[in-house]
Formats: sequence, structure tokens, C-alpha cells
Amino acid sequence: MVRPNNEDAVHIEVDTVWSVAVLADGMGGYRAGEVASALAVKCITQSLQHSALKSAKKSQPPRMAAVHRALEHCVQAANTSVRAHAREHADCQGMGATVVAAVFVQDRLVLAHLGDSRAYLWRGDTLTQLTSDHSWLQEQIDAGQISADAAAQSGLGHLVTRALGVSERARPTLHEQMLEAGDRILLCSDGLSDLLAAGEIAALLAGPEPLARQAEQLIARANALGGHDNISVILASVEPAP
Repeated sequence: MVRPNNEDAVHIEVDTVWSVAVLADGMGGYRAGEVASALAVKCITQSLQHSALKSAKKSQPPRMAAVHRALEHCVQAANTSVRAHAREHADCQGMGATVVAAVFVQDRLVLAHLGDSRAYLWRGDTLTQLTSDHSWLQEQIDAGQISADAAAQSGLGHLVTRALGVSERARPTLHEQMLEAGDRILLCSDGLSDLLAAGEIAALLAGPEPLARQAEQLIARANALGGHDNISVILASVEPAP
């Protein structure tokens, strides 16, 4: 059954210093999940905008260590905001959100994620998953207790081990990636990755259509395969330097 409310939230800011993309997938009771995801995206975006402004005032290329610190800080700030809102609103107790946040700086991408919202790199017709799910199943795969194919058929993929709002301290995983002209970056909620295999995603991204059309095709294909959850995607392309 498709959920009657959208528990995903996304936001994009394109800037000459830092460009930012954030996607969150809410968890919780009736409408609490969409509150958590909206809070997370707003808090992370505002915090990263503040960090970008500070970086721009220095009139020098940003240090990547500063970008890493900014991402860690903004995720922790979002975690605190989600937990505070849950304490103050009884109908939101227990809410949380998975999140993936991306900062594009010059020829680098820096990611922070919690849970099973994902980031992929498409390059030269090959799709690479840049994030590793914070989930019980992924832990079992990493430990050699279950194969990836068996995990995909288990129906236990939604048992996340990290998310915003579930503990006092958020523990995001950060990843830095060099970018090349022609690269495409996909951020998505598990509504997409649960239904589309990597090969099918890669095939759709290999087409000549503009990004907006490719995003529509990804969502339409996932819906055609069941679409049992909210499906959100962000697509970004790396253009050649002028």
C-alpha cells in the first residue's frame, strides 16, 4: 500500500562556492516522519549555507577538512533539532529520518549519510554506490553471514541501525569523491533503491535525456515495479570547466 503522506524531503542549493543537495526519508507515526524529514533538510541546508558564507568571506579556496567538519556539524545540529521537536510534541515521539547530504566544491563531492538513503556515482556507463547502508542487513553482509542476493529477498532491509533522532549523538559516515566531467550523482531514498537494481539505474542514466526527464523515468520505473514507498531522487551532473 502506498503511504498517503510523503515522508521524504529534498532541497537543492546551487552556488559558485558550495552547491548543496540534501535528501531525507522520515520515520515515525502518523505524519511524524514527514515532520522529521522536513526538519532535517531545513536544518542541514541552513547550516551548510552558513558554512559556505563563512568560507566565501575568506576569499580563498575552501579546505576540504572544513567541508567535512561542516557536514558533521550540520548533521548533529539536525539530530538535536529532531530530538527536541519530538520531546515537545507528543504526536512526534519516536520520529526520525535517514539522510544523505552532498556538498559539491570545485572538483570534489563530500557526502554525509545516516541510514539507508543512498548516493551513487554514474561514470562511463558504470554505476557505483558511494554510501553503505547503516542497516542490520548490511552488517550481516559485511560480516559474511548472508549474501547480497539473499539479503535483497529477505524483506528485512528497513531495519536501520543509524538515523537522525534515534540517539543523542548522530554518527554520520562521510565520503569524499573526486569528480570528472560527465559524472552524474544520484541521491535517492530507499523507495527507489529497494525496487531498481544497479544495472537498471545505470541503463536509465546512460540515456540522452536531460536530468529532469531521467529523474522522472527512475521514479516511473520504480512505481511500475510496485512503488510501495515514497520515492525521491536528486540528480546532478558534472559539466566541463568553462
